[in-house]
Amino acid sequence: MLQSFLIVRDRPAAKSPPAPVLGFPFGFDDEEPAYAEGARFDSPTALLDAAGLRAQESILPEPSPDLDVNNIDAILFCTSYSRLLAWTRALEARTGPPLLWWCDNEPVVHNCVLADSVDGILYPGMTTAELHWTLLLSSKHYLSRTQWKQEREQLIAKLEDRKWIDRAKSILSEVKSITEAEAYEFLRKQAMNERRRLVDVAVSIVKVYSLLREQNPRGRSR
Repeated sequence: MLQSFLIVRDRPAAKSPPAPVLGFPFGFDDEEPAYAEGARFDSPTALLDAAGLRAQESILPEPSPDLDVNNIDAILFCTSYSRLLAWTRALEARTGPPLLWWCDNEPVVHNCVLADSVDGILYPGMTTAELHWTLLLSSKHYLSRTQWKQEREQLIAKLEDRKWIDRAKSILSEVKSITEAEAYEFLRKQAMNERRRLVDVAVSIVKVYSLLREQNPRGRSR
């Protein structure tokens, strides 16, 4: 469950009217305020506070990839749609906490691309019950999004490895006049003997071959 939030703004927040609060007829002034059931909140700070969640605010006029998210469970951006896109682009290279957006009277954008990077949307007038359901769904979206990103990165890495191995097999087939199956077996045995990954051996062969070709462009290396 998300408990600690960093609220990011590009300018100080305007003051909003407080939500209805139940009084304390017995004079317990030091008690935490009890909000009326079903109370709606027009500011993210008040909403999170009423739900018993922790929040800290940071005023950052420009997006930065170096945003400090230590001890933070989620980031809540209180910005315009265009500024939100700039923030998601700035943070896309790093794996951080879930990203949420406080949508305050923002015009609808029909070609919206937020689904790939934003995990949930909060808005003025939410109740604490609506907040908890939104955070639950946002957490699930975040897990799916990060898992998909990891799987995509692994797939890209495997495809890149395959390119190096195929190139090395082609070079060995040409230089040694052997089949690609024999070239692959050569790579496999070489990797075992050197206790290296097969792709690392393939990269070494391709780079050495390319260097020799640069030094002797008309000749063949054996």
